Amino acid sequence: MATAKKPMTITIGIATSSYQREAPTTVLRLAEKLLERGHHVNIWGFEEAVTLTNANQKDHSEPPGLHEVAGKQHTYVGKFVDGIIRAGLHSGALKWVSCILCVQERGVDANQMGGVVIGTFGDFWKFAHNSDRLIMIPTYR
Repeated sequence: MATAKKPMTITIGIATSSYQREAPTTVLRLAEKLLERGHHVNIWGFEEAVTLTNANQKDHSEPPGLHEVAGKQHTYVGKFVDGIIRAGLHSGALKWVSCILCVQERGVDANQMGGVVIGTFGDFWKFAHNSDRLIMIPTYR
């Protein structure tokens, strides 16, 4: 009989926002699967990634030239972020911290989603130090 594996703690640092790269979608899918498998997930959002947890995002229309390809409406990534945060908070297995300097610089400090903590590099250090694995997704320039 196989023994159950101990849940791991995985920290993901992400610097890329939606519409720049596919990284946010990949991080969300990874976090979702890790949570489903019983692992603990810490997400450190910095640079442009702090806009992922902006509570004021809205659905928007696609340009007319893309209607045939993408449809008329485009759901913002914040809906998926909010869903992951809610699922993780209810299981107690997700912590999401947005960098204080980054949210202030981008003007989204007052509009972070419920469950998101605005923190410092000290929070990132605690995440990294107490994790079994660390994954960093940089901004590509």
